[in-house]
Amino acid sequence: MNKPTTGYSALCAAAMALVWAGAVPAKVSQSEADRLGKDLMPLGGEMAGNADGSIPAWDGGMQLDVKLDGTQRHPEVYQKYGTMEKPLYTITAKNMDQYADLLTPGYKALLKQYPDTFKMPVYASKRTVLAPDFVYEATKKNATQAELSNEGESLNNAVTGIPFPIPQSGKEVVWNHKVRYRSQSVSRYNTQLAVQTNGDFVPYKLREDVLFNYSRDGISPEELDNVSIYFLQVTTAPPRQSGQVLLVHETMDQVKEPRRAWLYNPGQRRVRRAPNVAYDNPGTGADGLRTNDQLDMFNGATDRYTWKIVGKREMLVPYNAHKLADSRLTYDQITQKGHLNPEYLRYEKHRVWVVDSTVKDG
Repeated sequence: MNKPTTGYSALCAAAMALVWAGAVPAKVSQSEADRLGKDLMPLGGEMAGNADGSIPAWDGGMQLDVKLDGTQRHPEVYQKYGTMEKPLYTITAKNMDQYADLLTPGYKALLKQYPDTFKMPVYASKRTVLAPDFVYEATKKNATQAELSNEGESLNNAVTGIPFPIPQSGKEVVWNHKVRYRSQSVSRYNTQLAVQTNGDFVPYKLREDVLFNYSRDGISPEELDNVSIYFLQVTTAPPRQSGQVLLVHETMDQVKEPRRAWLYNPGQRRVRRAPNVAYDNPGTGADGLRTNDQLDMFNGATDRYTWKIVGKREMLVPYNAHKLADSRLTYDQITQKGHLNPEYLRYEKHRVWVVDSTVKDG
C-alpha cells in the first residue's frame, strides 16, 4: 500500500472503512447494535454472501482442529479449507481491462509496470476471519458507547473490540483499523527486503515484541492511560545495524500527545528520546522506500489528511496467502525484481470499503 495521497489509498478485507465528514455522533442505537451477530458479522461485516455467490456467507470463520507440532506448516494445515486449490483465473497486463472494476489503482500500475512478470492469481473466496468471543462482546458494547472528539483524534468509551462496527463517519473506521484485534500480544521475527532494481537485497532482520494494550481482555478505557500499543523492536541484521533498539508507546490521541519513542544506538551506547517517529519520516530498515505512517497500511495520527469515503465495493485483495507464509521458503524464492513472486500470492474477492485520502494543504 502506498502512503495516502489522492486515490484509493486504503483497503481492508475485514470490512473496514475510512472517512471523515465532520463531527457526527458515533455511537448507534441498541437496536442497530443488535444486528451484530445477526445480519452483520460480530465485527460489523456483512453476514450474507453476495448476489452471484462468488463471495460466500460467513459461517463463523476458520476453526482449526489441528494442533501444530512444530513441523506442520500452512500448506498442510489449511488444506482442509481449500486454500491450496488452483486459481479460478489469473489477471495479467493483457486481460486486466476485463477486471478493471475489481482492481485498485496500485495493482493496475503494477501490472502495467511489469507486464511480463507480475500477475494476480485469483482464488475462490474464503470467509476465514474470526476473533475470540470477548472481542465480539466488547465490539457490541462499543457500538452504543464509543465516540470521537478532538477532531477525530481522540477515541472515547471504547476498548478491546472494534470501536465502530457500524461506522457513521470516516475517522471512526480509521480507528477500526488502528485498534483492530490482532491478538493480545505478539512476538515475531520480521525480515524486510528493500529490493534494488537489479533484484539484489540485503535482509534487514528485526525481533519485535508487541503488547496490544487496547485489545486486552477485561481492560477498561481508563486503564489504557492513552496507550493502545507497547512496541519493542531489536535489530539483529545487517551487522552495521545490529543491536539497535526502538521502544514505542503508541498513544491513543497523537495530536494531544505524540507517540513516545526511545532509540538505543549501540555505537553511542546510550538511549535517546527519538524524534518524530511518525508521518512521512523514513521507516526503519526500508532504505527510504517506506515512511512511518505506511507501516500496517496506515498508522498514527490522521490530522494531516482529509478522508472521503467512496463506498463499499467488491474488489480483489490479498487474502489467505498461506503459501507465502510458509517459513520453508527462501527470500530468493519470494522476491523478484519489482514485486513478490506471483507463484506464492493469493487474491480473493471481498467486500471492502474504498476511501480517498488527500494530504492537506501545507
